[in-house]
Formats: sequence, C-alpha cells, structure tokens
Amino acid sequence: MTALQDLNARLAQKPAARLEVKNLCVAYGTFRGPFNAIDNVSFTVEPGTTLGLVGESGCGKSTVVKAIMNLLPEATTVTGDVLLNGKNILGLSDKALQQVRWTQISLITQSAMNSLDPVLCIGDQIVESILAHEKIPYGLAWARAAEMFAVVGLPAARLREFPHQFSGGMRQRAVIAMALSLNAGMLLADEPTTALDPIMQDQIMTRIRGIHEHLRRSMILVTHDIAVVSETCETTAVMYAGKLVESGATADVLQRPRHPYTMGLQNAFPKLPVRGTSRQPLISIPGTVPNLLMPPRGCRFASRCPFAAALCHAEQPELIQSSDGHAVACHFAERAPEFRLAARQAETWRAKEAAI
Repeated sequence: MTALQDLNARLAQKPAARLEVKNLCVAYGTFRGPFNAIDNVSFTVEPGTTLGLVGESGCGKSTVVKAIMNLLPEATTVTGDVLLNGKNILGLSDKALQQVRWTQISLITQSAMNSLDPVLCIGDQIVESILAHEKIPYGLAWARAAEMFAVVGLPAARLREFPHQFSGGMRQRAVIAMALSLNAGMLLADEPTTALDPIMQDQIMTRIRGIHEHLRRSMILVTHDIAVVSETCETTAVMYAGKLVESGATADVLQRPRHPYTMGLQNAFPKLPVRGTSRQPLISIPGTVPNLLMPPRGCRFASRCPFAAALCHAEQPELIQSSDGHAVACHFAERAPEFRLAARQAETWRAKEAAI
C-alpha cells in the first residue's frame, strides 16, 4: 500500500458526525443595543444525513453556521450548546477549536473569492489546511489535494493556479475540495451557490449531492431555495426572524407544512403546471421582517400572517414536536389543513396586505 493509499484509508475511517444544537442564542453588539439575531434555536443532525436550513435572507441561517464554527465578531454574545459527537464545542478555546475545524467539522463558504487567499496558489492553500492537522510530507499532502480536485471535477494541473485564474464555479469547487480534504464528519455548506448563474448552481449542487451520496458525511445545507432542499435533504428546518418555526422530515415539511410562514414560502417558488391547467402565479408574503433590536412580544410572524389572532400578538408560541417528529411553533397548528387550503389563494394574502 502506498503512502497516499494509507492516508486515504485512515481518513476514510472517520465516522459521520452527530450534531446537536441546543437553545442557541446569538446577539450582535450594536451602538443601539443588542441585535437578537438568533433566539433559542435547537435542532439535531443525525450521522450521515443532511439538514436543510431554509428561510428568507436575513433570518439568521448563516449566523447559526458561524456560531457553530465560532466565527462571529468579538462583540457578539453567544449562549447555548453545540454538541459535536456529544462534546460541547461552543466554549472551546481557539487552540482547541483548531483541532476540531477541518478534521471534525468543515465549512463550505458562500463567497469563495473572499475565502481564498489571492496571493497563494489553490494547491498550496489546500495543502496548508492538510499539513496543519496531519504530520505528513508536503508531496503527500499535494497528492491528497490532487485527489480532492478530481472528486470535485477539476484537473490536478490547475492546483498551481491562483484564485483569479478560476471562474466563480471553479473557485466554489476548490473550496469544496478544501472542505473535504480531511474528510470531516460534519460539513456546513453556507449557501454554496450564491452569486453563481443558474447552470453553475445546478452543477455545484449536483456535485455536492454526489459527494454526499458517496462519502455519507453529515451536512447542514443553508439555503433559501426550497427546490434544492427537496432534492438534497432528509430533514428540513425553517427559520424566520431568528427563530425556528418548523422542522421535520423534508417531504412532510414541504408537502404538508404546518406553519403559515412555510406555506407562504411555498407560494413564492414557481411550480410546473399540471397538464391541462395554467401556471400558478407566485404569491408574495406581505409586510416586512420585524426589527430584532426590539423583537415583538408574540409570534414574530404575526404581523404578516393572514391567520393571526390576538393570542399570536400577545404570546410567543413554543416549538412543539408531535409524535411523528414534526415540530411547529404556532398557536393554531391543529388548523394546518384548513390554513394550507386558504394559503394557496392569493386573496388570503392580499387581504392581509390591505390590513397592514
């Protein structure tokens, strides 16, 4: 067995990770006071599965990922627990975190150009991440980087090129190769197709799905695209204004949503028309996201929800999980079938918009 085969075999023995996030709260320090970006978020990613974290821009998805990796600014207050294979990594020192990052948990960033050093060739950057954790010769680390390039569909000869010589899609694939270089048990993919054209987005997501099916790593996929979640993720968690409002098996959440916000999200995505019918028009959610410097007293979606009652404005609903594993934070979750029918009608949301 060659040295490379020995390295590959050793890294392949790493098991997929289990991640449990408990009561995660994040508040950014601002001159106007704390900005409560994340409020009491909890979820679990089982080994070898993918969790889709969805919601509109600014809802806190990327903040959750950065909190898990401890990449938030210094003037940020973070509380809760992040258990990676049972070990709380949220309060680890910088030195201890260095041993966890890339070896046990790795990050695919949404802006590849900003995460790559412009003055180092791509190969040296991948090799640097490998040598930081593995006591192996430079040449062996370079061979491992070449194999990772092959996994993401890039020729090994381009390892000696610099980020500016790569297209946007190629840079993103290079970042994926770096994240895979030490076969971490948990991958965090933070909107990996941002700023790419639709064709390249599809290619990148196809590549990520193929890697997941082949390596069976655990993964959190952060996105605002429900279509991507439906094709990639076993479970889905929906966020709104810093809170988790619904979670469960992907098919159940997307086909039988129980929270009005999830129902509204579905209306905002185009659907192929059934034969003999016209294309269903897109329906937007009226209103705006609440100011998290001063979060509302009750449900954060109440001001935009066409089904909100006085209770919704006065009392915050708890995230309650049913026997089938589907969790929802809504005072009227039992009326979900009735709400789903009404939510498909544009008039339901227009009436709410007129009342705002």
